[in-house]
Formats: sequence, structure tokens, C-alpha cells
Amino acid sequence: MSLFKIRSGYFHSVKWGGYIIALSFIRQLLIVPVFFAAIGFNDYAFWLVLSAIVLMIRSLNLGQLHYTSNLINLNYHYKKNIDSELRSGQGANIIWILIQVIIGLAVSFPQVLAFFSNFSVNYLVSSWAQYSFILLLFSRIIFQYTNLYLLRLFEPLGKINLTIKYQFFSDLIDFAALLIGIYISGSIFYSCLIVFVFSLVFLVFIYLFVKRNVPFTVPVFKGINYYESFLIVKASMYLTFSFVIEKIYEVGLNLVVVRTYATQVLPQFTTNRVMSNFLYRVSDVMVKPLFPAIQKEFTLNNERYVLSNMVTFWRVSNAVLIVCITLGMPFFFDLYKFWTGNKLELNMGLICYLFIAIAFQNFSMIFIEFFKKTNLTKQMLTVNIIKVSLTVSGIFLFGFINNVPGLGIAMIMGEVVSLVYVFKVVMNSFKTNYVLKIFIGNLLPVVIFSISLALYIYLQNYALLLMCNFLAILSIYKFKHT
Repeated sequence: MSLFKIRSGYFHSVKWGGYIIALSFIRQLLIVPVFFAAIGFNDYAFWLVLSAIVLMIRSLNLGQLHYTSNLINLNYHYKKNIDSELRSGQGANIIWILIQVIIGLAVSFPQVLAFFSNFSVNYLVSSWAQYSFILLLFSRIIFQYTNLYLLRLFEPLGKINLTIKYQFFSDLIDFAALLIGIYISGSIFYSCLIVFVFSLVFLVFIYLFVKRNVPFTVPVFKGINYYESFLIVKASMYLTFSFVIEKIYEVGLNLVVVRTYATQVLPQFTTNRVMSNFLYRVSDVMVKPLFPAIQKEFTLNNERYVLSNMVTFWRVSNAVLIVCITLGMPFFFDLYKFWTGNKLELNMGLICYLFIAIAFQNFSMIFIEFFKKTNLTKQMLTVNIIKVSLTVSGIFLFGFINNVPGLGIAMIMGEVVSLVYVFKVVMNSFKTNYVLKIFIGNLLPVVIFSISLALYIYLQNYALLLMCNFLAILSIYKFKHT
């Protein structure tokens, strides 16, 4: 399938998604040195832990948000009156937000926060950590509700470009508020306060904007049937567990690392993940706009369309990932030292293993999105359990011997083994008999790329890396997979 035959609106969405990537790049480029300069190494490590705990609590509502949005999107194509779905979905939001607030207040006690963060009670009390935690939690819950519920109400109207456009503005406001707060105040508490105020203002603006631009009523409290909302919460429970486990993989690993390794390892691990995850964000922006159409075509049993979009995604994203990492490899060491103000040194083994893990994660990304958008909740949960349990086990194992590159190996273990299960599920979901050939053919470049990086760790031979990855690029287009 030609990339230029993808349905209209895709490139508008990708444009705004590209802005999100650029903003994410600028954010990570500035946040690390600004935090180091404003609050120091130790407080930055605490900020990472604080953010991880907040994001774990925030993830409790991710499953319901996706389930409700999927329900609204799918039902809108069959019936124009979705008032029932909107009321029950909003009620489910209220239920989960109350649960998140209660959990957050309980965790904010210094003794509890000390247990999860591995920082002393005296440090937490003296830095107003409990108040910072509450403000940051509230702001993250507000931004999540705005981005993943209110803005997604444009999707059933075929206006996903508006969703992504205003998600960009949401990220921009959050970034600007945080950067201004930490630079001016040099305090985590005042930074969290500023972010909270901006999140409230943005919520009001987006609610009024959505209300004016959709053809249906967007409820707040009026007319909500909490029994139906509870049924939504119950129906989305598998997806909820799945997203919580997925969030452990994304940010909760910071809490595992800080308790398994020395505290000083955490900034090194997170900054290395920022470098590797940047290219994953590029792929994420490419794949998200494809799914409203894929979601619809899959319900109409148009498997060829779905598979063609998958192949297009793999070819483009694999090429971008392989080329960028290969060309950037000679410069990563010096760039990393400059970026972290010479406070950290790049661990070549760790970053290369993380790149391998990202390559497999990039390949499986479109399957994971497929599970999310078709509400394959049990399968999604199983994938995340496999991935997270293997990764966490690996971190504990390598942490016991204080092997820092082992953090990357642990993530590779989780990605590869979970991908085997993903293959099995997706093959059972499609009737097309050549689906396995398509998947294996498109996985070949990832395997070649992974071998080339593994060799580079031990041989440090850039010419060999270039040659192997040239073969990987050739393998992307050598065979006709569809």
C-alpha cells in the first residue's frame, strides 16, 4: 500500500504529531540541564521518583478512558445518539478520579512517601514533598482527562487532527509551566503549584471549546447514571489492569531501579531511556492517526486494509529508527556529556541494549494499539504481565550484581518474549493465511539491526555497524510482504 493513499486527514494529524515530537525533544533537551542547574542532582533524582509515583496513580484511569472513548467512537458509526455512552463515560471518569484522589492523599503522608521513594522522612518534610506530590497528582489527572477524554470526542467526527493539535498545546503549556516554575523558583513545590494552576485554566478552555464544536451534549454532572458508570468501570477492568502494568514498564521501573541499584544510577537510566525513547515517540505519532480507520475497517472485516497499513508503518518506522541510530552513534557520547553538563557519562552497553529493546517495542507497537482499539482487554493484560514480570525480574537479577547494562538486557527479555505471545494472538484474530509470512518478513530488519548493535557493544567497530545496518535497510524493501 502506498503511503500517499492513506486516508485524508492522516498527514494533518502527523503534522501536529510531529510538533509533539519536536516539543518532546526540546523538553528533554532542556529539562535535564535546567533541573541539574536549578535544584541539583539529588533533588532531580527525587523529582524522577515523585513523577513516577504520580504517573502510576494516574494510570488507574487509563483503561476506562480508552474503553469509553472506543465505545463512543464505535457506536457513533452505527447510531448518532450516543448520549448514554457520554453520560456513563463521564460518570466512570468521576468514580476513578475520586479513587485516584483518595489514594494520592494516602500516599502523600511522609512515612508512606518515604517507603515508595527511598528518600528519608526528614528530607521529604523539609522540602514540602507531600504538598508537591498532591499538586502534581491533581495537575496530571486534569491533563489526562483533558487529553484522553475531552479531546478524543473529536475522533468519531473524523477530526483526529484536532485531537492531536490540542494535545500538542496541552503538552506545550505543561512544559512551559514546569520550566518557568523550576527556573524562577528553584523549588519543586512552586513548580508543581504553577503547573496545577495552568492545568485548571486549560481544562476550562478545552471543555468550552469541545462543547461548542461537537454535535452532542458533553455532560459534567447532570443526568449521570452512576449504576451504568459502574458497569463501564467493571467492563474496562481488564484494560485498567493492563494499562497499570504497562505504566510500570514506562515509569514504574524507576521505582524498581531506585530500590535495586544505588540512587545515582536512576538519572543515568532515565536519561539513557530518554535518548532511546525519542525515536519510539516518532513511531507513536505515525501510528496513532492510522487507527480510527483501522478500527473501522477491522469491524468491517477488511483485513487487507489493516495489514497494508501495518506494513507501511513497519517499513517507514524501521527505516527511520535504523538510519537515525546508525548515523548518530559516533556523536552520542559527546552529546550526552554536553546535555547532562558533564555530570553523567554515557554507558555504551546500556544505550545499545535500550536501542535493541526499542526496536522490538517499535515493531510490536502497532499490535498493541490494535489490542487497545479493538478492546482485546484480556490479551492486552497478558502481554503486559509477560513483559513487565520478565523485565522487573531481570532488573532485580542484574541489580544484585550491580550490572548497569543489564537494565537494557532486562528490557529486551520482556519485549522479545511478549512479542511471541502477541504473534499468536494476532494470528488468531486474522483469517488471512499468509499473515505469519508478513509479520516475519517485516521483523527481519529488526533482528539484523539488533545483531549489529550487540556486535558494536563488544567490537566498537563503526564500519561493521554501517555494513550490517545497510543490510537491515535493504531487507526492509527487498521482499514484497503484501
